[in-house]
Amino acid sequence: MTVIRHPKLADDIRKVATHYEGISAKLVTSFWNELESAIHSIEENPRIHHFDSSGLRRANLKRFPYHLLYEIEDDTLFLLVLRHDKRAPQYGTGRKN
Repeated sequence: MTVIRHPKLADDIRKVATHYEGISAKLVTSFWNELESAIHSIEENPRIHHFDSSGLRRANLKRFPYHLLYEIEDDTLFLLVLRHDKRAPQYGTGRKN
C-alpha cells in the first residue's frame, strides 16, 4: 500500500512535539513512539480503525489526547491530519488527498 502524507501533517506533528519537548525530553520521546505506533497500526491494517464524524477514519493515540485522520482510496493511504481530541473538532477535516 502506498502511503501519502498531507503536506500540513508535518506542521501538525511539529507543533505537538514542540509543546511536549518544552515539558520534558522523556515526554516528547513517548509522544514520538506512540505516534509511530499509530502510523504503523494504520499501515498494517487501515480498515481496523473507526470512522470519525467527518467521514474520515480515526486512529487514536493511547496516552495522548490526539488522533490521526486518514482516508483509504484503492491501494493508497492518505494521512491527513493530527488533531487534538477536544479542541477545534473541525480542524483539518477539509484537507483532501
